[in-house]
Amino acid sequence: MDETRSTEAIFLSRFDYKDSDSLVNVYTPHEGRLTLLARGTKKPGSKLAGHIEPLTFADVMIIKGKGFDYLGSAITRQAYPGLRSDLNKLYYAGRVAALYLRQTEENVGDERMFALLLEFLEVVNSLEVEEEFNKEKGSIIFAALLLKFLEENGHRPELFSCLACRQAVTPGDNIFDLLSGGIVCPDCRLTRQQIGESRLSDLVFISDDCIKLSRLLMSQNLEFSLKIKAQKRVIDEVVKLWSSFLNFAMSG
Repeated sequence: MDETRSTEAIFLSRFDYKDSDSLVNVYTPHEGRLTLLARGTKKPGSKLAGHIEPLTFADVMIIKGKGFDYLGSAITRQAYPGLRSDLNKLYYAGRVAALYLRQTEENVGDERMFALLLEFLEVVNSLEVEEEFNKEKGSIIFAALLLKFLEENGHRPELFSCLACRQAVTPGDNIFDLLSGGIVCPDCRLTRQQIGESRLSDLVFISDDCIKLSRLLMSQNLEFSLKIKAQKRVIDEVVKLWSSFLNFAMSG
């Protein structure tokens, strides 16, 4: 008898495979990201086809295979119709799915990472129709998720004290050190560069508004982030900085 196991899963992507099958990537709480073979999904009347679309939350049964494990069954818990009906919501949900595909390891479970992804989908899906989900809202909740993603992976940025002198960060020409993962004050930046402890390519200027918004996003849940009002330039800076830091930190 084939070895089987059951789990909750969020579908991240689906690709055609051979004549009638699909390969799907899912994220699960106990096994992390998995690549599964879903048989016969392109055949008329397939029982699996309607349950394996990206950004679907489902209960699945997995069958052990020699190459790929097989998707034995999938029953949708939530298809998130409120998310799929809005192109802006779908765009940012796609960015989050791509983040999980790119920056998580296969077969490494993390219940908090699963909960974070589930929270994002539920928050965005539950927004009322009359609430406009524009680019600013999409960017700010994406930035909030990036910061929580970093924290869950052990890369919480230091935004309150200078990494070098340990003094409280004050307004001014502060920089963020991508290599060390925190803010360095102007005086320490000059010292570190003089003695060769920092490379210019690792240093990014961080505005006072970016620091304030990032601290706020780190301290609140994703739903709260949608209530925050901020200038577009600040939101753009936050997204750019934490996307850069995540790529830098997770590549090591």
